[in-house]
Amino acid sequence: MSASMSQFLSKSLAACLLMAGGQVLAAPPKAYRQEVVVAGSHFQGVHGLAVDGKGHLLASNLLGRTVHSVDLGTGAVSTVVGPPLGGADDVALGPDGSIYWTGFFTGELMKRTPDGKTRVIARDLPGLNSLAFRRDGRFYVTQLGRGDALWEVDPSGKKPPRLAISKPGFLNGFEFGPDDKLYGPILLKGQIARVDVDTGSIETVAEGFAMPVAVNFDARRENLYVVDSARGELVRVRLPTGAKEVVAKLPTGLDNLAVGPDDLVYVSNMVDNDIRVVNPADGSVRLLVESRLAVPSGLAVAPDDPQEQLYVADVYALRRVGGRDGKITQTTRVLSSRLNFPMNVSLGAKHVVLSTAYLGEHSSVQVLDRATGELLRTIPNANGVQAALELADGTLLLAESTTGRLVRVDTSEPAGTTVLAEGLEGPVGLAADTEAEEPGVYVTEVRSGKVTRVRLSDGARRTVAKGLKAPEGIARHPDGGLIVAEVGRKRLVRIEPTTGRLTVLASGLRIGLPESVGMPPGYIPTGVAVGGSGTIYLTSDIESALYRFVPVP
Repeated sequence: MSASMSQFLSKSLAACLLMAGGQVLAAPPKAYRQEVVVAGSHFQGVHGLAVDGKGHLLASNLLGRTVHSVDLGTGAVSTVVGPPLGGADDVALGPDGSIYWTGFFTGELMKRTPDGKTRVIARDLPGLNSLAFRRDGRFYVTQLGRGDALWEVDPSGKKPPRLAISKPGFLNGFEFGPDDKLYGPILLKGQIARVDVDTGSIETVAEGFAMPVAVNFDARRENLYVVDSARGELVRVRLPTGAKEVVAKLPTGLDNLAVGPDDLVYVSNMVDNDIRVVNPADGSVRLLVESRLAVPSGLAVAPDDPQEQLYVADVYALRRVGGRDGKITQTTRVLSSRLNFPMNVSLGAKHVVLSTAYLGEHSSVQVLDRATGELLRTIPNANGVQAALELADGTLLLAESTTGRLVRVDTSEPAGTTVLAEGLEGPVGLAADTEAEEPGVYVTEVRSGKVTRVRLSDGARRTVAKGLKAPEGIARHPDGGLIVAEVGRKRLVRIEPTTGRLTVLASGLRIGLPESVGMPPGYIPTGVAVGGSGTIYLTSDIESALYRFVPVP
């Protein structure tokens, strides 16, 4: 055979067509080019703040499990405490210069001394949220959501916590006033209260807020600044009258604040993952730390969308992002809407399906109208639902990561549930295979390291691939291949569904935050989606970024 004929046959063989799902499709590409769709951030939703008096702002990062330091002049961010120890919902400085922070999911109160030693000083307080010191050095923390109590804690950790007040009504970000009374928002009542921690008495200082989440005194400690998360307002409350004045209008999703010695107010926003500086003298606002995404996790794209518009479950928001230009065109925010902290997203013909695996009151599956964004249905489920898919008849498939079940939810109200399969080990990702002769669904099992196919007619299972390390997000390629985020090995892989053959597409990826106590298997899932062009999209929870992998011809 001549060399030219051999080359011709080799090229013809490389371009030959494969059979997948009953369709004749082109051979998969051998290489991809990695590109940034949305650049990342240091935070995964920024929360509590504290000015250190040395030109820096301490900022807590609950889901990223870190405590950061922000330069007040430049906005430069550095890490003070990294994961997994730094799971902070709020942060404070003690009289001796130690840093204290609260672990909402872990129920632990942490301390880092000036010499860099970190340890737990209180345990078993789920929902541990806000904290503050009184002038005499007494130290108080509050439980919120997973509890409702105010505790006095020994800053040294030698004595057990003492219950100060039971069920104050969800007391959030607070501070002690010059009268040694505690001032803070009572979430359940939309009020700002004055609390005597010695007697337990609670008085109303101001009311009429939608969702007050934190307060701080001004530098002279005469007035209170309040952030109203649902309205996006920074409000000044004049004491002792309780008169209110809106100082600045901000985006909704505000979480906390800190006031500097110059009376500048630093405000965190967990939805936008940023920190803004407000000058109360004129109401001007500027960004200190800017981000575009908060905690990008689940990801979906319509296969017939030529623009490849991405639906991003950003934990604190549902966002629409241009797959080609990275432009964010639509955002539905938590707190100011009925949205429940979306961690996964999938698309049906007419609906968007969201799920959140938070173990608590916010655990649910939500169905939205794809055209209007209207919330049509909320289905509570506290079993750590990771992925959720809508079938053609409107029924839903849910991956319950904590029970190891794949369940079917019908369209009735209230919803009826049927167990399709059980014994799965940490099911996280789902990818439909409903066009096959025997319709099924592919499931990633983060604990067993498997990709499993479950037949929809009877729940029969077949192992497609094993030996993976923490597989999470999964999507079908247009040619029928499975694209999987193998988080434990920091790589993106392709799996042939009929043979289980694995090909590594990209490695060394910044994906896979460490799991947290009190959260389900998979924690913050890494999302994967594939557009009609064959471009693969991937979320990075570590970087709060969005990437694409473009086929190289």
